[in-house]
Amino acid sequence: MSCLLMGGCASERDLLSKVWFYTFDDSKSNDASGDPTLTPNNFINLQTDGHYTADLEGFHYGTWVMADDAVILTATDKKIRRIGLEKIMPNEITVDVEPGNNDKSSYRFEGSKNNFPDDENPFSLVNNKWRIKATHKESDKEIVERLKNHFRYWEKYFAWGLKVEKTTLDVRSLRGPLKMYGNGFELVPLEDWSTEWADTFYDQQDRERAWKELEYFFIHERIAWAKSDNRFKMFVSAFQQLQNKMD
Repeated sequence: MSCLLMGGCASERDLLSKVWFYTFDDSKSNDASGDPTLTPNNFINLQTDGHYTADLEGFHYGTWVMADDAVILTATDKKIRRIGLEKIMPNEITVDVEPGNNDKSSYRFEGSKNNFPDDENPFSLVNNKWRIKATHKESDKEIVERLKNHFRYWEKYFAWGLKVEKTTLDVRSLRGPLKMYGNGFELVPLEDWSTEWADTFYDQQDRERAWKELEYFFIHERIAWAKSDNRFKMFVSAFQQLQNKMD
C-alpha cells in the first residue's frame, strides 16, 4: 500500500482509529452524480479493536480493515463498503465514499478521539441501538427503551465533548424527536418528525405510541437544569434526568 501519511506509514491505522465527522465535499451536485449527500451528523467511527459504526446513508456496523489505500467496512448484513483514502492527516481525512463512480467526489472528515469504553463512547453500538430500524411491532417497554437509548446517546455525546475538550458541538444536524437549542430543547410535533427518525419505528402506530409517551412526559415532568457555566454539563444532566424519569 502506498503511503498516504506525511512522515511515514507505520501509524496510519492508529491515526484512523478515531470518530470521523463529515465537514465538506467538492461535489457541486451530489444528486446528479449519484454520490451521497452528507451532513455534519454523518460519521465513521473506527475503533481500535477493529469494529466500526457509521452513519452514511443509514446506520450500519461491523468490522473494518485497511487494504489498498482504502478502509474496508464489512457490515453485519455482509455488505462490504470501500472507503477510498485520498489523504490522511492527524485530524482530517479526505476520502472517496463511492470508489469507482465516474462522477467522483472527495469528502473531508474531521477526526476526534474515540478511545473510550463502549458504554461511554457515544458512537458505539450500545449507545446507537435507537438508530436500528425495528423489525417487528414493539412493546411499550421496547419503545421506551428506544427513546431512552436515544437520550443516552445525547448524554454521552455531550460528555464526550467535555472529555475531548470541544468548544462547540453540532446539535442541529441530527433530527430526532427533540429540537435542540444552545440552551435547551423542545418536543417536535409528530407530523414534523424527520423521515430518518420516524423510519426507526416499525410503523405509524408505533410512532404514535412513542409520541404519546414523550408528550405525556413533557407535560407532567420537569427537568431541573444544572447550574453551570458549561452548557455541555447542563445537557449531560438533563439527558440523565430524561432517562431516569422514564424508568
